[in-house]
Amino acid sequence: MFLAGKKNFILKSETSNEVTCPKCNTQNSTKVSIIGVYKHLVQIPFLSGGKSGESICISCNQKFTLKNMPASIKLAYFELKETVKTPIWFFSGLIVVKVLVLVKIFSRYF
Repeated sequence: MFLAGKKNFILKSETSNEVTCPKCNTQNSTKVSIIGVYKHLVQIPFLSGGKSGESICISCNQKFTLKNMPASIKLAYFELKETVKTPIWFFSGLIVVKVLVLVKIFSRYF
C-alpha cells in the first residue's frame, strides 16, 4: 500500500455538438472530459494537483490528450473548463488537520 500519491477524478464530461472527429469525420461523437488531479496521503485527499483534459471519439475510439488535441477540440475543452470548479473535497485532509489544530488551541481556553 502506498502512503502518498496522485489520483485522477473526472470532474465533468460533455459531448460537444460542434466538434468533428479528425480521424473518422463524424460529428457529435467527440466526448470532452475535464480531469482533476489530487494528491493524497493514506487515501485522504490533501491538495489539488490541477486540471487536465482528454477527448475520446465514441465511434472510432480515437483518444487525444490536451497536448495533442486539434484546435477545434481544444476550443471545446477550454469552454468546458471555464464552467468546472475544483471540488472542496480535494482539500478535505487539510481542512481536517486545521480543524484539529484549532480545537487543540481553543481547548486550552475553555
